Amino acid sequence: MGTILTPWMLELIVLPGPSQEWPRRKIGERIALALPCGQVKFVVGELANGAQYLACSLMSPLDRHLQGEQAVELAENSAKMALSLPVQTQSVTEVDLSRRSLFRGQLRS
Repeated sequence: MGTILTPWMLELIVLPGPSQEWPRRKIGERIALALPCGQVKFVVGELANGAQYLACSLMSPLDRHLQGEQAVELAENSAKMALSLPVQTQSVTEVDLSRRSLFRGQLRS
């Protein structure tokens, strides 16, 4: 898991691990993953070589005044937050899945 940062957006990305094979999914299919921060919705994408990945848009567009170092720090902190916050015991239908909740580290019912 990591992030992709461009001048216009920030995404959380999940790729298969070494020697890991995922079942083929339809491009554009939506999948919710249980991360330490809670349920996060991802969209299936595909690379030119046919490998599939999962992407979750965190920010789009990015603030045009964001400096390069700030953007890199934002990307690094976003990945850390997604993997380090405690899991809440709520059903998927009760969890606030907004990007703002992810960044604040809050899951509200």
